[in-house]
Amino acid sequence: MGKIENKFRELKAKKKKAFIVYIPFGFPSISLSGKIITSLDKSGVDFIEVGFPFSDPLADGTIIQKATQISLKNGVNPDYFFAGLEKLKSKVKAPLIILTYYNPVYMLGLKKFLKKSKDAGVGGIMIVDLPIEEAGNYIKEAQKYELDTIFFVTPATEFERAQKIMKLCRGFVYYVSVTGITGPKDFFIKSVLEHIKRLKSCTDIAICVGFGIHNREQVRKLTKESDGIIVGSAIVKYIDDHYQEKNFLNMLSTYVKGFQE
Repeated sequence: MGKIENKFRELKAKKKKAFIVYIPFGFPSISLSGKIITSLDKSGVDFIEVGFPFSDPLADGTIIQKATQISLKNGVNPDYFFAGLEKLKSKVKAPLIILTYYNPVYMLGLKKFLKKSKDAGVGGIMIVDLPIEEAGNYIKEAQKYELDTIFFVTPATEFERAQKIMKLCRGFVYYVSVTGITGPKDFFIKSVLEHIKRLKSCTDIAICVGFGIHNREQVRKLTKESDGIIVGSAIVKYIDDHYQEKNFLNMLSTYVKGFQE
């Protein structure tokens, strides 16, 4: 049983749903991103997705694309990324999850990427553009390093295929609330809830919802059926708008807690 599953069991015992936050590493600066992750942990976030900067993030909207470009301009590379996570592993209680595209994994080498992830105390990995048909070796190697493999199900995923995807997931399933790219959106919550309910009828693994979530009301409604929610773009935008202010980290903590209250 990995860090992620243990955390979900802990939350279930407390009758709580997971609150997950995404932050690109190295944004708005390498040093500040570490402080942000620590602050998010202290703010009661249950899991933290740490984005590995990639030059062509096809699934991301303008907010995260901009943040990713800033990370790259700040010189973030695999050495900075994994060294940064190593420094955080003794300070952060929330399980860390790497979100990446396959190109950086391929360029570094699969086994090396996984080993560095394990050494950095990471609990799981999401590879946005890796289909399950091509993921056999990745899953096998990830299991050796006790890293959970989290895959995506979308509203357009056929039910039979969704079942196959969920069987390969470890930790949780990432349910994409809307088709398209990331960014704050208004969407039909009722249809999302119905889809999640159907998915949960054939799996015991946790299902968490991401993409488009940007306010407390969405969080409240989506956690009626899901096991947790993921907020990314809204928090990244808040950081971009306020990181130069004197009391920024306290402001960020208050903003994040507002999603959970």
